[in-house]
Amino acid sequence: MAGRQSRSPKVLRVQLGRELRALRDEVGLSREELADRFGWHATKVSRIEQGQATVAAEEVNNLLDLFEASEETAERVRKLGQEARKRGSYGKVPDWARGYIGMESDADRLRIYDAELVNGLLQTERYAKAVISTSVVVAPAEIDRTVHNRIKRHELLTRENASEVHVILGEAALYRQVGGPDVLKEQLQHLKEVAALPNATLQVLSFAAGEHAALGTGFTLVDLFDVGATYVYLEDLTSSDFWDKRAHTDVYELVFSRLGVAALSERETLAALDAAIARLS
Repeated sequence: MAGRQSRSPKVLRVQLGRELRALRDEVGLSREELADRFGWHATKVSRIEQGQATVAAEEVNNLLDLFEASEETAERVRKLGQEARKRGSYGKVPDWARGYIGMESDADRLRIYDAELVNGLLQTERYAKAVISTSVVVAPAEIDRTVHNRIKRHELLTRENASEVHVILGEAALYRQVGGPDVLKEQLQHLKEVAALPNATLQVLSFAAGEHAALGTGFTLVDLFDVGATYVYLEDLTSSDFWDKRAHTDVYELVFSRLGVAALSERETLAALDAAIARLS
């Protein structure tokens, strides 16, 4: 099993942004004041500090000069900036999804809630192909490659220093016959295999749980422990959003915690999977 040899450019941008934000705080400049110094819009500073924008080498140097960073700090930040400017290799995925793929590959913990479908990280090849084939943004010629890249994400679950993964699926995912009954049956059997992994927790939120705080939405919480960051990732048909402000992440963490309490236990989830498989046999 392969371990994590290096951080992705996306995560390095997050780390760089946090370093620059700490240096800005040390000299007592607000984002608006920093933006004024360089003729930037304040949103550019925000995007840099949140790891959402690439920072040119000259910009890094100018910031370090303004912050009067020590030689040791400046050398570390310049090297970090250089690595963060490299383009990640994410395969054939939409541009708006690249940031998530980079973060997912480096996550120490993933907490995922999906209401209707099995999450992409857990999909079998045939299930993934059935889902991706319905897309109006993936060209037919790119379907197989997109499926291949999705399946490669399974490595996160079994590599050395594998990510901790906690997935809560709505019960609808056990019934929706994506690809037909045989494909769904294979997918449910795969979920049982995932549930047996020591780093994975799988729960089903049953219909009987009734109303809950995440009705009508799905989300992923991405934890990067060594960077000290938690992100909420939301995705729709053509775009995605990352939020790292506590005002957002605290809400989603609380909701995920409550979903975990309302959902079936791990043992009950296995029984629900067995029952769903039996219906398809």
